[in-house]
Amino acid sequence: MPDFAKENNTYEGRQVPMDTDAERYLLGGILRDPNTISPAIEMIAEDDFFYLERHQLIWRAMKNLYSRGTAIDMLTLPAELESMGKLREAGNREYIFDLMESVASAANVEWNLEHLRNKHVLRKLIKMSSETIKQAMDATSSPDEVLQSAERSVFAIAEKQVKNTLRPIEKFMSPLLERLTTRRDGMTGVPTGLKDLDELTNGLQNSDLIILAARPGVGKTSFALTIAANAAIDYGKHVAFFSLEMDGVQLAQRLLCSRSGVDQSKLRNNKLNSDEMNQLVAHVGPINQAPLFVDDNADLGIMELMSKARDLKRKGELDMLIIDYLQLMKTGNEENRAVAIGAISRGLKILAKELQIPVIALAQLSRKVEEKGRDRPQLSDLRESGSIEQDADMVWFVERPYVRTHKEEEKNKAELIVAKHRNGSVRDIPLTFIPECTTFKDGFDDSGMVGGEEQDYSYGDDASFSGPSDFGGY
Repeated sequence: MPDFAKENNTYEGRQVPMDTDAERYLLGGILRDPNTISPAIEMIAEDDFFYLERHQLIWRAMKNLYSRGTAIDMLTLPAELESMGKLREAGNREYIFDLMESVASAANVEWNLEHLRNKHVLRKLIKMSSETIKQAMDATSSPDEVLQSAERSVFAIAEKQVKNTLRPIEKFMSPLLERLTTRRDGMTGVPTGLKDLDELTNGLQNSDLIILAARPGVGKTSFALTIAANAAIDYGKHVAFFSLEMDGVQLAQRLLCSRSGVDQSKLRNNKLNSDEMNQLVAHVGPINQAPLFVDDNADLGIMELMSKARDLKRKGELDMLIIDYLQLMKTGNEENRAVAIGAISRGLKILAKELQIPVIALAQLSRKVEEKGRDRPQLSDLRESGSIEQDADMVWFVERPYVRTHKEEEKNKAELIVAKHRNGSVRDIPLTFIPECTTFKDGFDDSGMVGGEEQDYSYGDDASFSGPSDFGGY
């Protein structure tokens, strides 16, 4: 704790948030009715929940007895303190007797718990603020380091504010039914909506950092947006998409065409026939209702990203994070890009682990992949920093032969190369890329069929609409 003056209960001349009488009443109430210790065990995660050290010792002894299934009473509690060698520090048997005598019943245990929790949180905030001031006064500290440390501490305090409470079974049925209707059999992670990839990964797992890499123009943004849309729209997962390269309207256009199967060029040029317009309109509602968040700030830094992600997680609105793309992010150390990129990749891995979500970071490949005679990217092609490969739990490469060969028969052919998989096997996953809609689908064969069925992307007559006002300003 900070340097509290415990003899007069002050910190820097001001009253410390504490209530020793409430502490006495809480411990005395548990002695009166040992059954009330259950909600206290649930709420009290740290001994310094109590301000007075003797109360901390008594609470620790109560927990020891509870964990062994031993009754908590005027005989067992002093005996436990004595076995801990702390009976004298806890005030001896007389003080424990006084605790029980200080309350008539255990009726106010829950109120005292909530009251003391508030005092405890305020003391933790004082401690955090004190440590932040010390770091800020240290000439060797950078502002970024101090801000990150403070934000992590506040986030940790806020997370511990969440309490488990006893609720009727009906309160659990709705989320259970939702989970059953949105998950695939055996799926433990966030679904991508791509069968072979989900089979390989069992869904994208919490705390995993996934690097999705390709050369410009191959389709890494389209692939990431396909996964984001599938997870958010089809499975109801909360997805945050941070786009440093494309603005939000461009992403919305890609997403709408991807989901509806309408050629993007027709939307851009306002040459939509009636069937195509109906297709677009039919998909606007599901997209609008999806828990998909987009941030198109092109000047995004790693600290700002982490702050926004923590805020979403705190609200219960983040299951997966996607960044497009890693090399565009700022760290404040732009003169050394290798060091900067390494700091970003480490930060993203820390964030994935801290928030317990999968994080997908798009990345550029070096020009080496375009050398003559090479047809597959390698892990060594990850641009600017070897630490990207080291920090990643998975590394994916999007590959489209048509980008190199321009052979018409390969126009729709694509594959996802899983080059690194820390917790599973690596493999090449065949896909179909539909350039008109910038979307990826499961499977591929030489006939241009997706999933074994011929796909039809035509939508009737060519009658066009008059202008952008016909479709929400597009």
